[in-house]
Parts: sequence; structure tokens; C-alpha cells
Amino acid sequence: MSYLSRLSVILSQTSFRWFWLGSSTQSVAQATQFLAIGWLVLEVTGSSAQLGLVIFLYGVPNVAFLLVAGVIADLFDRRYVLIVTQAGVGGLIAALGILTLTDVIVIWHVYVAAALLGVVQSLNMPARMTMVSDLVDQGSLLDAVAMQNAAVHAGRIAGPPIAGVIIEVWGLSASLLAIAGCYVVSVACVANIGRTSQTTQAMVQSVFRNFADGVSFIKDNPVVLTVIVITCSFGGFGMSHLQILPAMAKDTLGVGATGVGLLYLASGIGSLMGNVLLPLLGTSNIYRLMLISVALFAAFLTIFAWSDWFWISWALFLLVGVFGLGAVWPFSSTIVQLESPSEVRGRVMGVLQFTPGFHFLGAFPLALVAGQWSWGVALTGAAAATILVAIWFGLVRDGAPSLSGGVSHPG
Repeated sequence: MSYLSRLSVILSQTSFRWFWLGSSTQSVAQATQFLAIGWLVLEVTGSSAQLGLVIFLYGVPNVAFLLVAGVIADLFDRRYVLIVTQAGVGGLIAALGILTLTDVIVIWHVYVAAALLGVVQSLNMPARMTMVSDLVDQGSLLDAVAMQNAAVHAGRIAGPPIAGVIIEVWGLSASLLAIAGCYVVSVACVANIGRTSQTTQAMVQSVFRNFADGVSFIKDNPVVLTVIVITCSFGGFGMSHLQILPAMAKDTLGVGATGVGLLYLASGIGSLMGNVLLPLLGTSNIYRLMLISVALFAAFLTIFAWSDWFWISWALFLLVGVFGLGAVWPFSSTIVQLESPSEVRGRVMGVLQFTPGFHFLGAFPLALVAGQWSWGVALTGAAAATILVAIWFGLVRDGAPSLSGGVSHPG
């Protein structure tokens, strides 16, 4: 059966079709909310540090609640978890839109909304990621996951430029209310899904023990430990710029919301290109390729940091996307799965899922450094920290994996 035929079969399943439509709409909303909220903070305060603080307030609960979120996703019907959390996010963003429209918005409103968004969206992510396997049979799972990932990438590509245009033409409140409307559509789609599976209490009680078992395995496996440390550094240092991009682009490139949206478009296209090209490289030298990707990511991020020509910056940011989210993250995820035996693979991947949250935690210190010196200094420092950790932990220290060998395939 051809690939298109397999996709047609998957989409013919009513529950998955509704889920995919809801995920596509949610992906557009989630990809644009930080542009709109970031621009809101800049209009209210004019401060990059305040934007960094807002992102930090989002990131702390987003990371802290992730393990509990996995338990909730296993304990309750995942449809209801998605409906409640997506409705909650839509309500919070709609509230910001109304406060902006009525011109009574103040910064503490954004602080509260950011913290609550961090909690609610941390509860949403595990339920959304695991629900795919509830809706399709095992033979169709890989194709279904690919479609889900395509929806995420499409949202990252299409959403920000549209949001930027809405902000400049109709205003911030219109953009925020449009994002809230996307979440309403997503809730309506999920509401059409049939009942999903629910795990037993005994399985839920084992989640925390499984997490501890995953950490124990990581400590005893030098390749997995190295990859996770490098990935955490990549998230906390290297990727911390992504959520604070509106302030950086406004200060260094002098662009409005449309320009910021176009930069996010470049990042989305770049990450999609990386994900598409990666399978052509194979896995025989995957550890070496991951380290090379970290180095190229850091190099292009540094050059981007000092560019003040928009279209050169756009091209550089596309390359940052290719070697960042388009290469480092997929490589690290693949290595961890290849190095982990099947009986512990899920637990180890559960630990790895914490690393994207570090993107948010690094935004505040990055903004403080930029305020004290410049965005060029801040991003160069972040890139340098990323590559130094990779060199030390991945190459120099005692116990670092060998570059000459590939990864194992324990089954």
C-alpha cells in the first residue's frame, strides 16, 4: 500500500480525523501565542527583561508539573484532559485579549496568565502525545505520529506570520482573540472523539517509580547520560532565544510584529527541512552528527546575533532552525531510543521530555544579559555555553563516548 493510501486509511477513522484537525488548530494557536504575548509585554512595559520574566514564569510550572501531567494523562479520559486544558488556555488568552481591547491591561495580568498557562499547557502535552496510540492500531501508529508531527510543523510555519499581520493591521487584541478562537475550534474537534482507554490505578502509581528507574538507567549509560546533558544545555542556553525573539528582533532589526512572524517562519521552515533530511544520513555516525549539529547551530546563532540586516538574519535563522530543532533534538531523541533497551525505553524518553522546558527557563537570564550589554553579547554567550558543554561533556571528560564508534542497538 502506498504512503498516500495509508494516510487516507488513517484519516478515514473518524476519531483520529477529529483529533488531527484539533491538533492542527491547536498547533497554529500555540505557535503564535508567544509572539502575541511577547509583543503585548513589550507594548505594556517596553522591557526585554520583563518579557524574559514572563517566559520564565511560564516555564517553571511547565517543567515542574510535567511528571504529574503524565499521571493525569494516564488516570483520566484523555479527551476530557484535552478539552479542559485547551478550554482553559483559550479562556486565559481571551481574557488577555479583552483586557487589551478595553485598555486596562497591566503587567501583573500577564504574570498571572503566564504562570497559569504554564500549568495548564504542561497538563495538555502528555495527553496529546499519548492519545495518538489510543486512536489508531499499532500498524498505523508510525504514519499517525508522522501526521501529528506534520501538523505541529505546519502550525509553526503558518501561524506566526499570520499573527504578525493581524497585530499590525487589526491590533494586539484581535490577535489574542483569534488565538483564543483557535483553541475553541480545537476543543470542538476533540469533543467529537470517542472514549479513549484509561489505565489502572496500579499502573498510575508506578509512574513515579518508572521515572526513578529511567534516571537510574541514564546514570549507568555514558552515551545516554552525555546526550541528555548536551540536550539540556542546548535547551537552556541555545534555545532560550526562541521565546524572547520579539524583543531581540525589535531591538536589533527594528522590525514590527510582521517581521517577527517572518523570523518564526524561517525557524519553522528550517526545523522542517532538518527533520525531512535527517533520515538520509542514517544512524552509523549519529553521535558524531549530533555534535556537528550542535557546533553548526552555535556558529549560525552567533552570526545571527550580530546581524542587523533583516533578510540576512532571516536566512541565518533558517539555518539555526535546520541545525537546532531540525537536527540536535531529533538526533538526541534517536540516540536515546537506540541506546535504551525496550523494557526501559519509555521511562528514559520520559526523562528526555523534560529538556524542552529548559527553553523557557533560560529566557530571563538571557534578557538580563542583553539589557546589561547587548543581544549580540547575550546570544554569543548562550551559543558559547552550548558548545562548551558539548565539547567538555561529549568529547573531553573521562567517560565521554567515543566518536569512532556508533550507538548500540539493544532492542
